[in-house]
Amino acid sequence: MKVNYISLGTGGNGSGGSNSIGSKMSLGKSIKMYLTIFIATTCIYMVLYQYHISREPFAAGEVVKHQEKSSSYIASYLWSPISLLLANSSFNNNSNSTPTTTTTSTTATTTTTTTTRTTSATVGSAGEKVGSSSSLQTVSLAAARPTLHTSLGTAQLRSGSVGGHRKTATTKQSITRTATKLTTTKATTMAKTTAKESAQTATPPATALSEHAHKTRPTFVAASKPPPLYIITPTYRRPEQLAELTRLGYTLKHVVNLLWLVIEDANHTNPLVAHTLDRIGVPYEYMVAPMPEKYKQTKRAKPRGVSNRNRGLEYLRHHANEGVLYFADDDNTYDISIFEQMRYINKVGMWPVGLVTKTGVSSPIIQEGKLVGYYDGWIGGRKYPVDMAGFAVSVKFLKERPNAQMPFKPGYEEDGFLRSLAPLDNTDIELLADECRDILTWHTQTKKNAPAQALNRTRYKNTNLEHIDKLLVRP
Repeated sequence: MKVNYISLGTGGNGSGGSNSIGSKMSLGKSIKMYLTIFIATTCIYMVLYQYHISREPFAAGEVVKHQEKSSSYIASYLWSPISLLLANSSFNNNSNSTPTTTTTSTTATTTTTTTTRTTSATVGSAGEKVGSSSSLQTVSLAAARPTLHTSLGTAQLRSGSVGGHRKTATTKQSITRTATKLTTTKATTMAKTTAKESAQTATPPATALSEHAHKTRPTFVAASKPPPLYIITPTYRRPEQLAELTRLGYTLKHVVNLLWLVIEDANHTNPLVAHTLDRIGVPYEYMVAPMPEKYKQTKRAKPRGVSNRNRGLEYLRHHANEGVLYFADDDNTYDISIFEQMRYINKVGMWPVGLVTKTGVSSPIIQEGKLVGYYDGWIGGRKYPVDMAGFAVSVKFLKERPNAQMPFKPGYEEDGFLRSLAPLDNTDIELLADECRDILTWHTQTKKNAPAQALNRTRYKNTNLEHIDKLLVRP
């Protein structure tokens, strides 16, 4: 009996365990069923949501904005169908305000388009040719952006962007005014363009080009502030002539209130030189001053550039009253800061020149702030052993010495000219370039090139080489 009692007790406990296991299994099935229903419902909501988005007529820019915005919400929708419903209702409310934003965006687009047309009309009036519509749009949009930023400001521009739902009445009014102003500008510009095009049509192309070239030549009017600079550049015909004038000219273009005196060692002016000077755009005077025949026939070193520089001095005595003159050879290299420093010279100014002789530099020697001598690779008994690029002279100081000029003595041109400015003491010489502790000019020399061989005009007839051949400078 005792054994049977224990067996019955054990059987009772086993029945209770079966009931417990059965309840756990039914709970697991219920959880699985609810999870299945939840996932299925979530998937249905997501499909409906994506279908709803695909049916909305958004602009391309707005679709990107809303996709960025909705992607952060989709993750939360996987966990809460209720939040999906709330978000859907919120999205629908925002969608109702979308027409206002779309209208604003359309207004902004119209403004940009108007600016594009205005810019294209301006380009057309200037006579420029645009290769493609895409390049024209790039230029026009670049011109339109500053207008929008100026009229609306950064904050208002952001509020008027594609994704902005916080549009205010002030922003809409500002954009409307901008569009009205730009439309008015477009009408005025197109009217002027039509008049200009008709005038250009009536004028022959060759005449128009010649008049344009004549009108665009810069004129020089000396101003007292800052004092004017007169740059005297001797030149002569050689293969490197146009290249060196171009290099120097674009350096001088960075200097204000300057007149470039280009003086060629020739009997007649060269149209190629004049064309190059016109294209550079620096105010200039182009003159000729041939070397005297007696110096051309000598077998010794020729005094090159002397007649050119003396012609420039003569010009200044007749046409200038103030400012500073400087002899700038076309094969040198210049830091533009030296031009601003020499502009305020009272009498004579000096500074070092690099790449001169075996010493590598030609410079005044300064000790305790005073000029005590000169450092140069060749002294040669000169009182002023300096390079031509290492000094400048005041125009007033020059005009007080009417006999000052440069001698026809090779190697002694600088020394002879400075001697002719007597009386000139060392205390009258101003020390530039950080009291001659810096090099701002270099006596560089261009490699000599052989003359170009003659063009075979039979073989290259009616090609671009016929035009290029006219630009080659031969001795």
